[in-house]
Amino acid sequence: MSNEEPKLGNNGKQGLGIVFLTIFIDLVGFSIIFPLFPEMLEFYLGQEAAKATPGLLTQLVGLIPDRAAPGLGLDLRTVLFGGLLGSLYSLLQFVFSPVWGAHSDRVGRRPVLLKTVAATAIGYALWVFAGNLWLLFLSRIIAGVASGNISVATAAVADITTKENRSKGMAIIGIAFGLGFIIGPAIGGLTASVSKNWQGYGLNPFSFPALLSCGLALLNLLQINLLFKETLPNTKRDKVEKKEKYPIFHLFRIHNPAILQLCLLHLVFYITFSGMEFTLTFLAKERMGFGARQNGSMFILIGLTMVFVQGLFVRRLAKPVGEKNLVIAGILSAIAAFWLLAVAPSSASPIDNIWSAEFLSGHFLLGLLFMSMAIGLINPCITALVSIHACAENQGRDLGLLRSAGSLARVLGPIFASTTYFAATSGTAYKLGAFVLAIPLAIALLLKAPEKEPGS
Repeated sequence: MSNEEPKLGNNGKQGLGIVFLTIFIDLVGFSIIFPLFPEMLEFYLGQEAAKATPGLLTQLVGLIPDRAAPGLGLDLRTVLFGGLLGSLYSLLQFVFSPVWGAHSDRVGRRPVLLKTVAATAIGYALWVFAGNLWLLFLSRIIAGVASGNISVATAAVADITTKENRSKGMAIIGIAFGLGFIIGPAIGGLTASVSKNWQGYGLNPFSFPALLSCGLALLNLLQINLLFKETLPNTKRDKVEKKEKYPIFHLFRIHNPAILQLCLLHLVFYITFSGMEFTLTFLAKERMGFGARQNGSMFILIGLTMVFVQGLFVRRLAKPVGEKNLVIAGILSAIAAFWLLAVAPSSASPIDNIWSAEFLSGHFLLGLLFMSMAIGLINPCITALVSIHACAENQGRDLGLLRSAGSLARVLGPIFASTTYFAATSGTAYKLGAFVLAIPLAIALLLKAPEKEPGS
């Protein structure tokens, strides 16, 4: 292999494709379980409760006061367990990202990607046969540890791009994140019914989504093995600049006030927003009586709206309106989404189809549309603002810091939201989220707009 720094030629484009798929599958694996949580946790709790001798999980649940949500009924204890399971994956990803990144600096990107993607496939394979909740936890732990390879994938993008086209390469990562969060829940919700009656040999009603995830991971492993070329030459190994393992904890060392403001905005916004994102399926079950299939359709609706907003508004309005104003509009949309979902009334009976007149005319749908608008506006615009405000030599560091803030937020958000949901009510939790969003709104209003170059 040549010792020259790789450029974005054919091999570079192929490498970007593999990186895109790796991140996409990681995010699909993280989010495919979202629409399944309410039914999944109730299934495992019911399974243990049916035994003559209560299992450890049933005993632990027995320590928590049994509270059913109003409306169409929801065991609020499942919200707590769901919050723990969701945060566990994000915590492991956050902790192991710098570990895998540093390891790849020593041995190269390719072998680390092969190891971690193989571990991801093993984690999903365990989920296929997760006949009890503890095996499900183990599968999520393995997949969470392996998903720390996002830092390796990001480093590979930096390896094969020049400073001039690095922002385009990093945009690939953003697209993979966005698509993963759209397609993952859709796959989980719409395919769960396939394995509804799979009960023997350790299989469970949610084995088919897990089987699809495992198949995607194996396909990714095959492509990396056959097509991915090493992006870090031998001469550069162990000479990669050493960085702080967890840069988010050194946030206040940033000397650029605009970058500091954007990272704090991103952190607080996504603590709140990821909490809503996680508890949304529980709220849909409580208010609308949604099951996995309806939740999958709901996430497709969210994804299509988000793509529409990004394609129509962000692309056309970023230059005349400015990214800062679009971020403000996104936060206002999020506040509206939280409030509408908080006050959405419960349906008289379970809604079987999201295209029914009752659902289409209600507060819940309007809240989902505002939620989609918020994420469609904020995601690309915050990233663009960081890139604009950062100096050329700090682009990678500052964009990495922004992603680190988002990762930490996804650890904290589900815990805070599910705890509030359980301790109070869903309405209180979502109204509280609307008030907390006043913090990132204030930060956005105080943010100095980037200076435009003459003639731009």
